[in-house]
Amino acid sequence: MQTYHYNICGLTVEFPWKIDAFPPSTQAPDAHIRFGQTSPPSQENTRYHGPYCQVAPEHFFLKIDNVAHFMVRDGNLITIEPQGSIDSDSLKTFVMSACLGVLLIQRKQLVLHAAVLKKNAKTVAFGGGPGCGKSTLSALLLKAGASVLTDNIAAIRFDNKATAMALPSFPNIHLWQSSLDKLALAGYTPKKLRPTLNKYAIDVSTDFIGSPQPLSSLCILSPWNKKEIQLETITGAEKIFQLTNVSFRTKITRGLGLDKLHFKHISTLSQTINIVRLSYPQDWTFNHTVINYIDEYLFN
Repeated sequence: MQTYHYNICGLTVEFPWKIDAFPPSTQAPDAHIRFGQTSPPSQENTRYHGPYCQVAPEHFFLKIDNVAHFMVRDGNLITIEPQGSIDSDSLKTFVMSACLGVLLIQRKQLVLHAAVLKKNAKTVAFGGGPGCGKSTLSALLLKAGASVLTDNIAAIRFDNKATAMALPSFPNIHLWQSSLDKLALAGYTPKKLRPTLNKYAIDVSTDFIGSPQPLSSLCILSPWNKKEIQLETITGAEKIFQLTNVSFRTKITRGLGLDKLHFKHISTLSQTINIVRLSYPQDWTFNHTVINYIDEYLFN
């Protein structure tokens, strides 16, 4: 079977299918994605058992009914066992979200659930809970002249000077149909992520930064019902709390036996970057004001 190599989050990843617009790599693969048999970890080794997954050190198993079973092992292999007919779009969606995030954690990297954008030589991560508007904000900032490193999975690496470097993932922004309709992104082509899901991948390869960038700050998105915008600096132990909240799948990290290393990573990051909370009205009539506010206080 022909395979394809792409540069994702600082790794060369071997795929069983071609993906348009992904940055290709000529290097030997660091990780492989293959079709094959999967299995959950043994009961005695399992440290976390969720509704869809089972986790043990170096072993992650994900079961998605009518799509596939996925297994991530040893930080270098993602195995896919389709259930029923193969729907490549659905398989890619789970591989490039949950499975990739787990593989990076297995490789001892810090992974945040955040979008990362760059403008005016400043690189800012935007994190928050589900529905806080990360991807919509990414699209709005893109229209305002920012460039994208990642939309969802932010892998952070520390160089030998303890500088936090944000690693580029892949040149897509994922948007729900409702947001896509309002944004009117001229020049960008949407593609449905899954046949049964009204969510789309927007190819932003023309505005994608493919090299690691020093992270300037982390902005915690906190939409509220007030008609005002507020930016506050997070200090002290609250920085650790906020970094924990925006970390990618902390229960899975504990199941992998890497919670102590994760705490070390977020402790280092808390001392390296500025962390702020942006409270803003999640109201489309305020979008222009919010973007101007971010430009003034975070990208200048």
